[in-house]
Amino acid sequence: MPDPRDALRAWFLGPRAENADLLERLVTEALRDHVFWRRNFHPEDGFTISERDRRAPGYEEAVATLTQELLGLLAELKRDVPFFSGRYKGHMVFEQTIAAQVGYFAAMLYNPNNVALEAAPVTTRLELEVARQLAGMIGYDPDAAWGHLTGGGTIANFEALWIARNIAYLPLAVRWAAADLGVQVPVGLPGGSTADLSALDLHALLNLQPADALDAWQRLKAAAPPDVVARTVARHTLGTAGYQEYSRRIAATYPDPLPDSVVLVAATAHYSWEKVVRALGIGGGQLRHVAVDAHCRMDPDALWETLSALARSRTPVMALVSVCGSTEESAMDRLDLVLDVRARAAAELGLAFHLHSDACYGGYAAAVTRDAAGERRDGVAIRRDLGGPWPTDEWVASAGALAGTDSITIDPHKLGYVPYPAGAFLCRDRRARDLVAVTPPYLAPAGGDPTGEEFLGRFIFEGSKPGAAAAAVWLSHKVLPLDERGYGYLIGQTALGARRLHAALAGADLGEFRTVLLPEPDINIVCWVVAKPGAATLADLNRFNEGIYRELSLHRPGGGPEYIITRTRFEHPQYDGAMPPLLEQLGVGSLDEWRGPEGGLVVLRATVMDPFLAAPPPVPDHVTGFVAALRRAARTAAERSDG
Repeated sequence: MPDPRDALRAWFLGPRAENADLLERLVTEALRDHVFWRRNFHPEDGFTISERDRRAPGYEEAVATLTQELLGLLAELKRDVPFFSGRYKGHMVFEQTIAAQVGYFAAMLYNPNNVALEAAPVTTRLELEVARQLAGMIGYDPDAAWGHLTGGGTIANFEALWIARNIAYLPLAVRWAAADLGVQVPVGLPGGSTADLSALDLHALLNLQPADALDAWQRLKAAAPPDVVARTVARHTLGTAGYQEYSRRIAATYPDPLPDSVVLVAATAHYSWEKVVRALGIGGGQLRHVAVDAHCRMDPDALWETLSALARSRTPVMALVSVCGSTEESAMDRLDLVLDVRARAAAELGLAFHLHSDACYGGYAAAVTRDAAGERRDGVAIRRDLGGPWPTDEWVASAGALAGTDSITIDPHKLGYVPYPAGAFLCRDRRARDLVAVTPPYLAPAGGDPTGEEFLGRFIFEGSKPGAAAAAVWLSHKVLPLDERGYGYLIGQTALGARRLHAALAGADLGEFRTVLLPEPDINIVCWVVAKPGAATLADLNRFNEGIYRELSLHRPGGGPEYIITRTRFEHPQYDGAMPPLLEQLGVGSLDEWRGPEGGLVVLRATVMDPFLAAPPPVPDHVTGFVAALRRAARTAAERSDG
């Protein structure tokens, strides 16, 4: 493999399209190869479009219309967002790798649909290979895990909770099916002992570890003919019966009711989780946020207190969602500590639940921890090779703990630098996928196993899905391996660039204004507030920072701010743990004011996905340029607010 310090400049088209000749050559090669394939597929069929057809007036008119409309589209697209530029520090997107662009273009010409093998015999296999690569990167056993690509993080998160919910209620289905079949099914308990499912009360049945629940299901399958077990269990699943009927069955069997199950999420969790619990019928009221600390990471002590309170009220926990790369700050929960709390909750409280990591943004950063042989690297080796202070040993421990989760979601179209749409869902135990399986007969493979590995449509929420996305991710992984030679180096450079920007903002001369920063980011999103002299209230400060954002945002097509950022708003109660040090540094407002109906705090945000931000000259110095632009934006915002 080439030295990544040199290869980095071959991975992208470049902010000035410096690699235009390379991209053009590869795209042309892909197009010509596709044309060759068409012309050699049953050449005896002859031609459908003749040369005489191509000279007809109607044909030429159609070509003229196509050409004219394309020129209009190209003109419009120049009013789009310059994601490729070092001046863009807005949302979680940069330009894509050349490998991803060419892979997508090449497969797009074939238009494969990865819902079924017969519609995508090549890209389906590429998608499964991509899932194995991602599983290996985070530490899952690729032979035991299972995963696939999705249309984005929201769909991937939906599938994670869909499976988690079905695992949570699986013991009930197995217990009722075992009674119907007249067999006994032993199961492991959180404390380490075993019992027969029929001897457990409702609280115990809803507090089995995911692996133990799946093991019980496996034992039932071994105790009776498989087709009989499948039909019997299906009758007793939540998916078949629905919530109303299931509630009636539970009430009839277990007259001592329990509170409704809850889903715990870090307070920094993406808003998609609210959508997911609503869509699954769990209910937005059952989504409980766990407090974060000053670094915007889930507070392990707050998690323990939350679990203890739920144990006292005998409230089942359906799932716990930890965040690896929060949307606003790129904060990574200390997942190693979260795992410790989970183990303690099982041992001391008898609580068990599905643990999911929402790593839609930060999952690819785990590549930093892998060497060329796929082995784990420690913090000392990573910092030495990257030549900077990132990552900390605690960060490495947290990334390594991803292997201990039950499922994970990762978005290749974020830190994977591939085109939309490309999310990914992985579960550590492939048996779980059967809990959501549906088999449409018209998509079953001819002469093959209708429940086989390559029949993706059976196990996923989506139907039609672009095989081109799988080709894009696969080719990008081939060129940029998921280790220190590829994505590890690429993402490491963005993290170092974010630290350079953070340091520059901390020491920036903004005249009468000053910056108040959140702690150094865990990955590569920098957040800060600009303090203004004379701001008497948080409302005044918020209006001022909104004004800065307006000066540095692309809020209309074709707009031309010097630099482009975004902003967010810290609100109660999600950010209670992060606010005290911020308010103290700002010297404006109080916690009561922040928590009030007109409260909240506007926070400016720069996403650093540009791997060249920390590069020395002659690369343009966009850190110094950004600080100067921020100073000008602050003055303009102050003049407008004072006027």
